[in-house]
Amino acid sequence: MRKSRLKEINVIEKPTRDVQWRIGLVYPNSYSVGMSGLTIKLLYHLLNQHQNIFVERVFFSETLPGPPKSIETGKILSQFDLLAFTFQFELDYINAIKMLLRSGIPVFAEDRMEDHPLLLAGGPTVTANPEPLFDIFDVFFSGEFESVAEIFLEAVISSKNGILSDSILSVPGFYTPDTFYQLSPGITSNLDEVNYPTAQVRPIKPLKKGVLDGYFLQISRGCTHGCHFCLIGKYFRPQRERSLPMLKNLIDRGTLDTKTEFFSLIGSSVADYSQLKGLLDYFIKKKLKFTLPSIRIDSGIDVLDSIKQTGLRSLSIAPETALEDVRFKIGKKISNSQISEFLHKADLYNIQEIRLYFILGLTSGIVSESQEIVNLVNNLADFYPIKLTMSVTPLIPKRGTKLVDKCVNYKEIQEGFNILKKNLGKTIRFKSFPVHWAAIQAILSIGGRELTPIMTDIANDGGSYQSWKKNFDMEPIDYYLAYYCR
Repeated sequence: MRKSRLKEINVIEKPTRDVQWRIGLVYPNSYSVGMSGLTIKLLYHLLNQHQNIFVERVFFSETLPGPPKSIETGKILSQFDLLAFTFQFELDYINAIKMLLRSGIPVFAEDRMEDHPLLLAGGPTVTANPEPLFDIFDVFFSGEFESVAEIFLEAVISSKNGILSDSILSVPGFYTPDTFYQLSPGITSNLDEVNYPTAQVRPIKPLKKGVLDGYFLQISRGCTHGCHFCLIGKYFRPQRERSLPMLKNLIDRGTLDTKTEFFSLIGSSVADYSQLKGLLDYFIKKKLKFTLPSIRIDSGIDVLDSIKQTGLRSLSIAPETALEDVRFKIGKKISNSQISEFLHKADLYNIQEIRLYFILGLTSGIVSESQEIVNLVNNLADFYPIKLTMSVTPLIPKRGTKLVDKCVNYKEIQEGFNILKKNLGKTIRFKSFPVHWAAIQAILSIGGRELTPIMTDIANDGGSYQSWKKNFDMEPIDYYLAYYCR
């Protein structure tokens, strides 16, 4: 263990004489965004398991000049044998292209030579729709990586006397654009049997308190509910759990190895974890702090009895819409009375803040959708003295989900946001995702190879909203409505 220039702990270092392959693990967004999630911590651990393979992290920076450099040794992208990009958000595609441009690496695969790094793309957005990246990357991965990590590393090592891409393509889940439609995403069947990091890399002085300074504990994968807008319910079924004994072991070791008493619980439906009461009791026994992601209202209300003993004072729930019939149609079978009952019980247990997540654009009547949200949230605020914070996101259709063909009128969504801002109670904090960027994300979510040259021009032009408008030759919302609104 050593400290990097960023003053981190658990940074991996390896003797240069032992290293045969150098892999750049690339997160095409900022360090703080990348390190605020589990993905980089998990991949960094898994990919560094072979002594002859050295994996270094590279993040995108809008402000630092010159080619991006690795955190560990300051290597630039062109000095790696393999660049493994992980994409969590479609809007990061432009950042990835900008990183290649700044590094002098040809963007299009057909223009690269043998002395250029092999480019690999993975992540949930790639699993759902890799087509906008098909002409850029050499190899793609679909699914969950843990179960094939060791096979992948052995394939990389064995390729020393052959072609790297050929060796990687022998590993389940890896493919080229020509074989994409023959592939189903791989999942990790038994979470107890796969490698999981106890010594997680993290900053010693966190950039964002409570987010970057703790241990990320994934208790489950997948989801049982299958909401119509959700990628997890489509590609990563069924729900799988880590056993309570395994989680207790990870907590004990993580406390020591990551030197923290703060845990972020990770899982798409944490309140559905069958041993959640026992897990929370263990945190209480060990006097450790933790946070929960958004929990389902129907299953979460049964967990409030355990939560009240932990000292947790804020929770997140996702009604998605204020319209009960729409909520049931999209697979979220929760009534407004259940939402009210949840807040009532949360108030009794001294929960001081509830964060509510909504999606706007699930119906064709967006104005009425917005007004119904106003009515529901204002009524909740009138009845319960809990601080309410709202986050509203425009619907973004995703390939593979049941709402992929939903035509979203983003112009009306902006009108809906204006209704929310004007009519929500003064005590209710409200934030929304910009409508114009949601339209761009929708284009990238359902578009194909036709977007690649446009994205390259936009990256060359700086990647701003004005760059998108200029290269589309119209407002992105109009572009979406004209070419992708089905």
